[in-house]
Amino acid sequence: MLIANISPRSMGKTTDTGMMGHAFHEAGYRVQLWDADESEHLTQWSELAEFPFPVGRNATAKFAEQYTPLGETGVDIVDVGHTENHPHIADSVLKVADLVIVHMEASMADYQRVHQPRTSTPVKTMVGRSAFDRPSRTAPPMWVLLNRARPIVKSEREIRGLLADADYQVFTVKIPLLDDIKQATGFPVERAARGPFGELITEMQTRGLIKSA
Repeated sequence: MLIANISPRSMGKTTDTGMMGHAFHEAGYRVQLWDADESEHLTQWSELAEFPFPVGRNATAKFAEQYTPLGETGVDIVDVGHTENHPHIADSVLKVADLVIVHMEASMADYQRVHQPRTSTPVKTMVGRSAFDRPSRTAPPMWVLLNRARPIVKSEREIRGLLADADYQVFTVKIPLLDDIKQATGFPVERAARGPFGELITEMQTRGLIKSA
């Protein structure tokens, strides 16, 4: 299972990737993370915090040809470089992804960045066109994860409605705006599976997107 975490810009994707990796690890999965972002922020975090699983680096258009997956019993998670600035990296990762998660805040600005960008390719178009480079000739499933969410606000309902109208699949679980998560990078992670990231794994299992450990 290869999960591609993508977004057009800084929407908490790297933090989510690290936290997801720890949640999967705590839930009993074999985990391997990949840093496909030229900033190497995930790699820096993993070195400072001594992640208990490997983190590989490959922020290139050769990701699909060069990465080594864990295999059937493992979960690989990729922190993909911003799609609006590094489409060549995203295109390569999408060739081999089994699941695509789009990370975005519940704001009109982020909705437009994902769905109606003025000067770059919409995320849905990038995922859809990957079908031509995949053996199955079908694009991987794509789900939206709302990130940095505030408690029950009108904007979230409106963004969920817009996403539904545009035929996006959206996780019920959302990642809240909490300092413990926002400031997590650079520090060791504990009990990730007991919070929203553990709930996200459960939802993915329930929806048949991933197998149980």
